[in-house]
Amino acid sequence: MGRTVIAEDGIETYVASLASKKATVVGLLFGQEISAQKSCVIHLARTPDPVIEDEEEESESSLEIQNKNVRKVNSPTEDFDDSLVLDHARQVMRSLPGGITILGVFIVSNTDPFQNPAMNNRIRKLLTSIDVIIGKSSITVRQQLTCERIALHISNTTIKYTCKTLEIDSPLASPKPADWKFVNAAGSPWIELHCTTNVEFFIGLSDSESSGTLRQQLETGIDLYGKAVKQCICLFGGKFSTDLELVDDASTVMGTGKKKSKQQNSEERMKTINVQILIPELEVKQEKQECSSELRFGGQMCIKAYIHGKATVREASQVIREDILRSLWARCDMHCDSLIGEEQRGQPDVKAVLHEPPRRVLAPLPFSPISVSDYLFPGEGPADSLTSLADLLDLGTLLDGDVQDYWEAAAEVNDAELQIQSDSTLLETTISKQNSVAPSTNSRAILLSGLIALLAIVLSYLTLQIFRTN
Repeated sequence: MGRTVIAEDGIETYVASLASKKATVVGLLFGQEISAQKSCVIHLARTPDPVIEDEEEESESSLEIQNKNVRKVNSPTEDFDDSLVLDHARQVMRSLPGGITILGVFIVSNTDPFQNPAMNNRIRKLLTSIDVIIGKSSITVRQQLTCERIALHISNTTIKYTCKTLEIDSPLASPKPADWKFVNAAGSPWIELHCTTNVEFFIGLSDSESSGTLRQQLETGIDLYGKAVKQCICLFGGKFSTDLELVDDASTVMGTGKKKSKQQNSEERMKTINVQILIPELEVKQEKQECSSELRFGGQMCIKAYIHGKATVREASQVIREDILRSLWARCDMHCDSLIGEEQRGQPDVKAVLHEPPRRVLAPLPFSPISVSDYLFPGEGPADSLTSLADLLDLGTLLDGDVQDYWEAAAEVNDAELQIQSDSTLLETTISKQNSVAPSTNSRAILLSGLIALLAIVLSYLTLQIFRTN
């Protein structure tokens, strides 16, 4: 029996709009694996067209498009760039909350790519590269339940859906047919896991050439913090639960002490559970290293992760940890991208420097109760988020009021606090310098004491001889 893939029924309208363009469209499928035989797709987003920067590139691009249009008769499904899809996947991972991942790719064209062996290999390589992007970094804690990834083809002439799965760890395996179904309220009831966490850790920075850029040093520090996050304890409903217990059952006794009613409205699509997380202090063997400054990473983060209604406590804990690390990585990655010149290496100075990574905002998907993330730098507002989400996730129907920018506040640090930090940093630096020269100072003092003692003995001997002579 093949895999079953259920999708939100509103996606069918979105696909029809893409098919009406009568052109090849490639994009990503987002959702969650519910079991080893079932996946839920909550959103489709086409890969955006490449950005044209100047007139010369524009003329070259228009010529290339004309050439592609000529080739469409012979090879219509080859009219897309794999590198654009991979770059799209890298950027999308910043926006997906914990528990939601890229399940595969979709292609809208007038011929079936599965009938072409060359296109089969190309799709397999594309899915394998996307899986490397998702799995090799520490932003993925809940691993996929299978090695199968989804490839969906929609004919733009007959609107026929052909869904298949490919085992990316078996290069010689043939694509397997999958059952694609549009379902009202697919995946419901979803469970939204919400909490806030205080982040605080320190990273030693060095300005030497061998220490790398600020991004590389941040990655090292966040990797260490990530080990503590992966060991955190999650409390659902204010109590500790075993890993195999259903998270919905673990949180039924809350506040009023009443269990969930069996007469609950079947149209309810989302249940929110407040979670408490306890992150331990990870003991790490510190290696001696030369540090010119110290970076204190501190603040409060909003955590929102999603899991299907039959998930266990273990699965829920995994997606919470995943959201913490994914959100932290996204902020640092975007902040480092915004730095220029010497800022990328860091400039140790007496005065403390305040870095302000972007804050998290949320926006709802059009056909699902699940929200996706965006990140705003200081001075940016919801309008900037609308532009980013429309380009990245093809959410062009959002309005200013749809962007929830109240979950996190911008950093507020005044000059007095910076001066205190600067003075404390200077004091710690001075103390460390004094400690570093202490061994040489002690050896000089011992040598000087020995010389003084020797001189005192000589003077005592001469004085005694003089008295005897007299």
